[in-house]
Order: sequence, then C-alpha cells, then structure tokens
Amino acid sequence: MEIHTVRDMDSFLDAVHGVAFDSHPKQLADRIGISQRALYRRLDENDSMPLRLTDFVGIFWNVDEAKQLRMLEPFLDYLGMTAIKRSEIGKVERGDVFASMLQAQQENGRLAALMQAAIADGVVDDQEAEQLIRQSSELKRQHDEMMGQLMAMRGVAPAAVQ
Repeated sequence: MEIHTVRDMDSFLDAVHGVAFDSHPKQLADRIGISQRALYRRLDENDSMPLRLTDFVGIFWNVDEAKQLRMLEPFLDYLGMTAIKRSEIGKVERGDVFASMLQAQQENGRLAALMQAAIADGVVDDQEAEQLIRQSSELKRQHDEMMGQLMAMRGVAPAAVQ
C-alpha cells in the first residue's frame, strides 16, 4: 500500500477550501450546523482541529452541483477518471445528442490548436503538457457524455455503457 503525506492531500483540501470560501462561510456553517468560527478553524491547515470527513460531507451536501464537482475533481483525477452526467432512458432527444456532438467538435478543435502550439518549437514543456492533458480529458468526458446519450436513446441503462 502506498504511503501518502500531508502534502499529497493538498489538492483534495484546496478544492474543499476553495468551495467553502466561495460559498460564504457564515451561511455554509449555518447550513452544516457548526459555528462560523469552527468552520474557519477546520479549514485552517495549521489548526489542531483539522477538517473531518463529516465536515467534507456536510460541505458537499450544502453547495450547488458545480461546487460538488469541484470537490470531487481531485479524487477523480487521482483515480484517472472523469465524471459525466447520466443520461436517462427516454429523456434524451436528437437535439441533445447533436448539441453534444458540436461541443465535442469544439473540444477537438481546442485540443488540435493546443497540440499545434505545443509542438511548434519541437519541445513540449510542463505547462503545455498539463494543458494537453486537461483538454484531452475534457474531450474524453464530452465523448463519454455523447455516448451515454446515444445509449439512452437506444434504451440501454447508463451503467451498461462502457
């Protein structure tokens, strides 16, 4: 089993901290059921009372879907996965798939432009590599969403899409 350090946890905690501070800590603390002071202490990485799993879950359930995804992204990145919205059977129309196809084409164009810029000098630096990886992941996510929509139109349950 791999040993992880506190520094390894930074990307996970940074996402939670960002979401918490973007969600108005006083209001968020009220919704979670703790004092604002307690929330600030748990978000302070130097405090003796660190963020607990129950705090993470409380924050997760009390923010909007976009912020929930921000909290999950570092975990998915660590696992080498992306998340897509599930398409429900009978709820997907041709226009949805067409819109997804156009979005995928735009993402593909962005990836091609990044690749062209990255290889122009014959060397791909760390920043360019990171951009390429991020854009490639977005393109994969977009394709997976489109395939999920197509399978939903076919009448196949989302769990069956591979």
